[in-house]
Amino acid sequence: MRLVRIIAVAVAFALSLAACGSGGSSTKTSGTTTGSSTAPTMAPASGTAINASQTGLGSVLVDAQGRTLYHLTKESATNIVCTGSCASTWPPATVPAHQQPHAGPGVTGTLSVVTRPDGTLQAAANGYPLYTYSGDTKAGDTNGQGVAGVWFAVLATGSSAGGGAAPAATTPATAAQPTTTYGGTGGTVGGGY
Repeated sequence: MRLVRIIAVAVAFALSLAACGSGGSSTKTSGTTTGSSTAPTMAPASGTAINASQTGLGSVLVDAQGRTLYHLTKESATNIVCTGSCASTWPPATVPAHQQPHAGPGVTGTLSVVTRPDGTLQAAANGYPLYTYSGDTKAGDTNGQGVAGVWFAVLATGSSAGGGAAPAATTPATAAQPTTTYGGTGGTVGGGY
């Protein structure tokens, strides 16, 4: 049984290495929500609920289904590189148009919205665009932690659960960021994280 799990993790790791795009992108950020409630209720149903949940990593951000939210250390609010097949392995935490992510109990980081290169809106915490991981099969899983040394869970405070400093461009609480374009060559990152 252990061998099956090791093989499954190795396959997921290989897929994530092959899946993450390295092309630059244009993104926008807008609006913020900060939560500090400790009540036992979930965040409001409108928009995207971002909650806190206790895991082996500590209190981490989770989506409405309780799935751990991660960030890619090579990204910032203004430079999203996980697109295409990468976004299949690491689905973005999307936000409906004209809505904001809502901080649930225990979330103290600053939540915002960034615009992905394809125009969809994505939740971000303290400037980290947020993703779930296809290798997490149930609420509370943290199988994406440390994948390829560049994917890490985001703590309820909005900071990384490991692997690096804050993103290069964070989202201020008072204003939207202008669109910024970064040059890129496209393709896949592979092992070149």
